[in-house]
Formats: sequence, C-alpha cells, structure tokens
Amino acid sequence: MAEAAFGALGAERALSVALAAAQAAGEAALPYFRQAPAVENKAGPGRFDPVTRGDQDAERAIRTVLREAFPNHGLRGEEGEDERPDSPYQWIMDPIDGTRAFITGLVHWGVLLGLAYEGQTVLGVMHQPFTGEFWWGYGAQAGYRRGALSQPLRTRTGLSLAEAHLATTDPYLFPPEEAPVFQTLRHATRHCRFGTDCYGYGMLAQGQLDLVLESGLSPWDIEPLLPIIRGAGGVVTSWDGAYALGPRGAVLAAGSPALHEAALALISTL
Repeated sequence: MAEAAFGALGAERALSVALAAAQAAGEAALPYFRQAPAVENKAGPGRFDPVTRGDQDAERAIRTVLREAFPNHGLRGEEGEDERPDSPYQWIMDPIDGTRAFITGLVHWGVLLGLAYEGQTVLGVMHQPFTGEFWWGYGAQAGYRRGALSQPLRTRTGLSLAEAHLATTDPYLFPPEEAPVFQTLRHATRHCRFGTDCYGYGMLAQGQLDLVLESGLSPWDIEPLLPIIRGAGGVVTSWDGAYALGPRGAVLAAGSPALHEAALALISTL
C-alpha cells in the first residue's frame, strides 16, 4: 500500500511537506502556550473536551500548507470541516493532541499529522513545538529530529511483561467496564506513567516506554502515530488484536510483537 501511494506521490516530498505543515502548526500554537489561553468546552454538561485558539490557529496553518502543496488531497481535522473526502489521499490532523496538558503548561502535547492512501495511513509526523522535537515514520523506517540531532527510531525488544514500562494518559478515562483491563495490565508491568497523550507513543517509538494502553481515541488521536510506531518496530492494534482502530477507540501499542502478544493474551482473558 505504501509503495503504491508513494510511487505516485514521492515519499520524501510527502514527508518534507508534512514536517513543514507540523512546524507551521507549532509556530501558530506556541504563542498561546503558558499564556493562560481562553478555553472553550466542546463537550456537553458533565464532560470536559477543551479547545483553545491555539488548536484552531494550528489547524488553519496545517491546512494552508497542505492546500498549497497538494490541492487535490483530502483534509480531515479535529477542529475543521472535511475537505475533498473523495480523494484517495487524506491528510488526518490533530493540531494539538493533549490540549489538557497544553492549557496547564505541561509539555506532553504535540501536533499530529498523518497521510492515508485508500484508507491506510502510510505516513505520520508528530511535533512537540516547545521542545523542538519531531518524530516521523513511513514504511519500515522512522526517525527523530531535534535541532542538529537526527537519528533513526527503534523500540526496545526482548522484555517480558514484568520488565515493561507502561503508559496511559488518564486511568480515569477508562469506563467502568474497561477499568479492569487497565488495572490488570498495570499490575503485570514494572510501573506505569500517566498524562502522556501523544508523547507516550513517541517515547515508545524511541525505546523509552514499552506499552501504551488507551481507550476512547478518535482517528486523529492515533492514525498519524501508527506509521511512527510501526516504522520503529512496534505494534499497534485494537484490544482485540485487529489492525484497525476498535469501535471504542481502544488501542494497545507495544515495542515488539512478542510483548504485544503477551499483553494481548493477558487482557483477552478479561
């Protein structure tokens, strides 16, 4: 699938444009970071789904770069309307993944941008503007860049569940029927970190974390990260092991096929 997509498009050009769009989004969002931006709640009563001017300006910046570079491509984002939904090429964007971290001055947020071809995400970029970090992936390769530092991404391998480092954004986001899955995996691993949002997946691709368990994700929360994790040697599936995002947005990411299989075998018994 990736070969067919990039045969017509050019992988390096697509990556170059994606990195430029993510950087433009970061430049649009960063002036609002740690500046007490006004926050709107997109959710109904009793729920909190924040959005800021930084989210909106960042998505506009991404769309501007992509429209100029690829005027026939589709655009799908969290904060704007879909454009050209019939195109085989669809750019999927989350201008600020981790808005809760963003509005509280924490660094575990990032710009996410992915390219799907005929329904399969073939390229992904993550950018943390405050730290100046970029993660990218397509095909069987993934890389990391910060300033003059540029290096390939590889996950950690050869670990048992008992040795693994687990992360999730918020244990309270799991509904009651899913909470036992998280707790069981948490107690089976060495330790767990919270509040990571997209940054956790970056650390998994970089070999710092070994497992990420999430639920309630939308496509733009995870699709751009798939090529990064897989290109670095990791595995990402729904909780039932399917390649696609599950119906509840439930995701299990692991640094190696063996670790993924062990974690999946454990949670499938619940």
